[in-house]
Amino acid sequence: MTESLSPAGGVFLLGLGAQKAGTTWLHEQLQRRADTDFGVLKEYHVHDARTMPELARFRRIEMSLSQPRSWIQPRSWMRQLFIRQPDLYFDYFAWLLRRPRRKGCSVTLTGDITPSYAALSANTLQLIQSGFRQRSINVRPVFLMRDPIERLISSQRMKQRKLGKRDAASEIAGLRKRVRKGPSLRSDYGRTLENLRHSFGIQECYLGLYETLFQPETYAQLCAFLGLHYHEPAWDQRVNASDSSTDIPDDLLAELGQSLAADVKAVRQLLPEVDLEQHWPTASRWCR
Repeated sequence: MTESLSPAGGVFLLGLGAQKAGTTWLHEQLQRRADTDFGVLKEYHVHDARTMPELARFRRIEMSLSQPRSWIQPRSWMRQLFIRQPDLYFDYFAWLLRRPRRKGCSVTLTGDITPSYAALSANTLQLIQSGFRQRSINVRPVFLMRDPIERLISSQRMKQRKLGKRDAASEIAGLRKRVRKGPSLRSDYGRTLENLRHSFGIQECYLGLYETLFQPETYAQLCAFLGLHYHEPAWDQRVNASDSSTDIPDDLLAELGQSLAADVKAVRQLLPEVDLEQHWPTASRWCR
């Protein structure tokens, strides 16, 4: 991966996920700095809404004047504007990098961290790169991966929690239902890595692991990749944590392993130097 100082036009962090792999924590650590500005959102959902039929819901505006809770907030109107006029999306982030600041304060990094961007095609990724290149802004793709079995369990646990179903039986039943649906749009590591290889080139991307993200050496490398000086993050802060003591049955782990084996294989092939036996013990055991 490339490490260099920020170019004159600034840097755009293109965050492609993965979901439940530390992206919210990363956004919060970067957004609190004086030399960054991510605007009003973490997940803009512009390129996925524009190009992926499965996420067309972000293009819809469902509002009723008689129901105040359905009224569209300014940030939602902005998203709709970007979806319909993508040049404004690029102009917005260019403006964030150059708008007037306090004396002695300059912004060198902005970005959009939307986990479903992991499903963007190589062609869409190239168009994003071209849009920012026209504005002299360097795009730095960041893709964080997590043990795919642990990631899916954590994701499903979060959904169950939002439904008020915190018991072990509901968690296991939800997982069984989830695995029957097959791989989701946001969890195909192999496809994401291939599309990054064909668009930016793997060497121009930051490919990290959730399991090592919360370490000073790793975080320092990520800051350098983004052209930032190292600032100590809030190590003890965990966002959207969904810990559980539920024991997952072996037969269900075997099903998960079979459905996610291609992800582990793709990471091993493109990142042979990564010790997955150490960092992804669950996937290493069950994804055969």
